[in-house]
Amino acid sequence: METLYEDLEENTQHEIDVRVRDCSLAEKENRAFELSLEDSNGTRFPFVVWEKSEEGRSFDWEIGCWYRLSGVSVNSWPSGKVLHGTSSLKIEKLGTSQSGNSSDILFLTDSHLGKTTHSYGGLSWSVNPEEGLRGAIEYAIQKDVDAVVHGGDLFHNPGSGIEEEDIAVCRRILTELAEHGIPFYFIYGNHERQAGRRIMERFSDDGLVVHLGSRYEVIGDAVAFYGVDHQSDWTDFVLDLERAPEDIATVLCLHQSIAPFTASGSPDCSLNRLLDSSNIPLDLVITGHTHSRSEHHHGESRGLSGGATTRVGETKDDLLPSVELISVQGKKVSSKREFL
Repeated sequence: METLYEDLEENTQHEIDVRVRDCSLAEKENRAFELSLEDSNGTRFPFVVWEKSEEGRSFDWEIGCWYRLSGVSVNSWPSGKVLHGTSSLKIEKLGTSQSGNSSDILFLTDSHLGKTTHSYGGLSWSVNPEEGLRGAIEYAIQKDVDAVVHGGDLFHNPGSGIEEEDIAVCRRILTELAEHGIPFYFIYGNHERQAGRRIMERFSDDGLVVHLGSRYEVIGDAVAFYGVDHQSDWTDFVLDLERAPEDIATVLCLHQSIAPFTASGSPDCSLNRLLDSSNIPLDLVITGHTHSRSEHHHGESRGLSGGATTRVGETKDDLLPSVELISVQGKKVSSKREFL
């Protein structure tokens, strides 16, 4: 059985497979290196290599590479566990790919839990956001995807707050997903507001969700996901993303209207400008916000606007409830729309 960060205990030695996220020469006495590692679940934690480790003190660590460490010990502190490599440390290089370099991710967006009616084209109708979100999560479990990524507006919250009943519904759905071992990543949309952020922070503390940001999250050892929360003004926004290993695909998740694949007449930004201004190459940019499904190619990169999980249109296919099954094989990223 594979050892993960959560399995590490004091007063015993462990063997664990890890990827190096960062490495620096230690400045403190008796230390050789201080590293940031992650396990196969993507959990990050510190690792100290001591000078008394004959193998570790002269080892040529490579960022982005996987290693099998044996003879490591653990100290537990209020801030978390710290892994130590002492005189018994043994290191086996596994390479840059741990598990076949493939991954399946379910992307969904704009669930709007708490919304009761929707209007479009002069018409209004009742909506059931719970049904759409639950259908998406059941599909993720059925397909046994490596992760679920939500593109914002999980809750509706027009400014009047979020009902406890909707919070409870969301918690039950996320708990079911977690029980099947499928992580849930998210960014904030414009509807979350402060109330939604407080709720998602509680979910994060409970281990149910992971907030995407400028530091990448590796999914399935095949793709690095980044996220940017909704920005009310994109004019002077600068992308400054942590560089991922070169052998995996890169995906940026947004909650903006992006030309030319948007239904908005006044988009926040354009795909070509976004790609040109990014400090790293991006294979796919995915977004929510407009509730309309469309895509666009720009050189070797692609932009995709996902449809909402809540019904926003009667007849137009681009407005029907749907999710995107994103598949990554090597550096190739493909997607397939699935209607709910």
